Amino acid sequence: MKNKKKFKSVFDREMEDPEFRRLFEEGWPAFQLEVQLLNALERKHWSYSDLAKVLHTQKSAISRDLKSGGIRSASISRISKMAQALGLKFLPLCISEKQMKKFLPIIKRLAAA
Repeated sequence: MKNKKKFKSVFDREMEDPEFRRLFEEGWPAFQLEVQLLNALERKHWSYSDLAKVLHTQKSAISRDLKSGGIRSASISRISKMAQALGLKFLPLCISEKQMKKFLPIIKRLAAA
């Protein structure tokens, strides 16, 4: 049997760099939040303009918050209002690293449901 070489993806190679891994892991929760809000927009068949109308704000503000990591600079109040308008409940949660390892898989399953 021939020895098959396993090729690493660009992402796998990047993740070997500790600084890249740290930045990726730091930004991952915000990315997941953006995806949840964008998926909720799709389910409601809403555009950014529709969400902006409900929130009494400008489309550009919604675009800023939901594009390319913009959610990281949005206030908790703003995120909560967006979630509520989309039929979601925003639940900020602070837990210890030890608890995170235990509960993160459960939270991910709940968020995906």
